[in-house]
Amino acid sequence: MWLFSNKMRPKEEPPLSLEEAFEMFCEGVSNHGPFWDHVLGYWKASLESPDKILFLKYEELKRGPTVCVKKMAQFLGQPFSAEEENQGVVDEIVRMCSFDNLSNWK
Repeated sequence: MWLFSNKMRPKEEPPLSLEEAFEMFCEGVSNHGPFWDHVLGYWKASLESPDKILFLKYEELKRGPTVCVKKMAQFLGQPFSAEEENQGVVDEIVRMCSFDNLSNWK
């Protein structure tokens, strides 16, 4: 969030230090309002409308990216077939979307 915030700052303003950004985050100051209020709002909305909002947690994505990709496909109404799963399509999507792969993309 710190890197993103600095990229979005006007060029005439100096970049935020990590310490400044951390303090602002803890105090609920951001371009889009308090972060946890934002997250909580989407979490509550996902409980009220699970067919319209898929709420995934970063920790779940890191722990089980394959499970999350299958969950996303199901949510979008495009579940993987048994054949696609057996052919490794889900694993290939996870590999192609990995940080390692995307950071080396040219």
